[in-house]
Amino acid sequence: MTITILILFGLIVLWMAVYGYMISAKTSEDYMLAGRGIGIVVMFFFMLFAISSAWTFYGYSGYLYRHGPSYVYFVWGCVIGFAALYMFLGPRLWAVTRLNRFLSPVEMIGVRYQSKTLRLILAIILLAFIVPYVGIQPLGVGLGFKALTGVSPVVGIVYTVVLLVLVVLLGGMRITAWVNVFLGSVYAVTFLGSLVWVVKKVFPGGLPQAAQIISEKAPALLTAPGPENVFDHVTISGLLIVGMLVFSWPHVVIGTMTAREKYIFKWLPLLAIVAGGLLFYTVPFIWGSVVAPAISYMPDTLVPPIGGKEADNILQVIVTRYLPGWFAVFVLMGVIAAAISTAAVQLLTSAIIVSRDLIHGFIKPDADDQQLINWTKGAVVILIILSLGIALWNPVALAEYLVLIAVPGFAQWAPCLVGSVLWKRGTKQGAITGIVIGAVLLIAGFIFGVGTKIILVSIIVNSLIYWIVSLVTPGPSMEIQNKFFDEVDEFLSTKA
Repeated sequence: MTITILILFGLIVLWMAVYGYMISAKTSEDYMLAGRGIGIVVMFFFMLFAISSAWTFYGYSGYLYRHGPSYVYFVWGCVIGFAALYMFLGPRLWAVTRLNRFLSPVEMIGVRYQSKTLRLILAIILLAFIVPYVGIQPLGVGLGFKALTGVSPVVGIVYTVVLLVLVVLLGGMRITAWVNVFLGSVYAVTFLGSLVWVVKKVFPGGLPQAAQIISEKAPALLTAPGPENVFDHVTISGLLIVGMLVFSWPHVVIGTMTAREKYIFKWLPLLAIVAGGLLFYTVPFIWGSVVAPAISYMPDTLVPPIGGKEADNILQVIVTRYLPGWFAVFVLMGVIAAAISTAAVQLLTSAIIVSRDLIHGFIKPDADDQQLINWTKGAVVILIILSLGIALWNPVALAEYLVLIAVPGFAQWAPCLVGSVLWKRGTKQGAITGIVIGAVLLIAGFIFGVGTKIILVSIIVNSLIYWIVSLVTPGPSMEIQNKFFDEVDEFLSTKA
């Protein structure tokens, strides 16, 4: 039954990828940016589930299960940062990349600051932090396979990678966005359905009964700083700020370039806050902070407390032990959907940076559309192999990788990204100096075990250096100011 369900699921995803290939225009703009034609409904699913991954089901819930509810501040920071991106930066990024036919946000940054050196530095830094994060998506699914069937995680990893690569190779950004509608729907139904069913079956008194069990058996799980004293006031504030940096995630930024019309930037922030923040992300919060720990501490439990990285499996273990086998497979299918929906966007974004910013930008600037597409597809295969190797070589808890490594790395281009479309005075000297020093501080903090405070320090130092150095160095040319500010203002003023 498990094999049959997963084969059928895989065939549906494959059919969508093949259909997307058949109807797509065979141009680099269509393959990389969906022809800049994504509408509001598809954009909502595309971007919400580009953020919601195997991490949301396993990592987020597992971390809440171990440490208590305070980790929710990171997620609310993400919702705020996502809404802010589409309210303030998004319209200008959309306009300037559309007017100048940029295919990569890194390409846009390079032209804005008139610096190939900056373009190279950004490409390398973003790839260094996004590629390993692609790898932990199928790794998370592998853990789910193991929790459900007891088989090696390799089976789940291979299954997910095959579907992931086929979607990206055949369909590009257009079908990646459309597949996210299907995958996101499966994910949301399985996530909510499993929660409702488990609560109904295990807790006759509902969630109040579950909360009562925790308050009696493990009260530290209901408040800060948590049972392991992780969440002091500084850490909680840092989590909120780090979450807000979601506006600098490259696979989220590139989504602004695919929008069809300006009105999308008006409605998407509201959808993100209401449908994403208040509805969707509430489900894993209840799962991880109330239901899962209550089950572990109830008498005669089938799932005793789990610690360490194994806590990432807690939801799949509970579903497997308390619900019918067919539904446990359905839930795993939802996790696979989540992993593919996120990793596909991340993988394609990484491949675009390789083909457009490294190969086209420095090796063969006269490449035609077909060459760009071929390079992007070749990069997809190489990057997925590399990302899996890194994830298997140094696996960490999904929540910890996202907060402590990936997001701080992405954030190093945040100051120059914001300045590129909101501050005329920003210069290439300021951008390069800020990014390099910020990245060095971040890496040094990891090496010497300084702790999470180095994350905020690196971002603050990066921002200050960008601002100060920009003020004391010659500003950008009038041509650049016209292209990135005056023409953008005029273009946006003509759109509804």
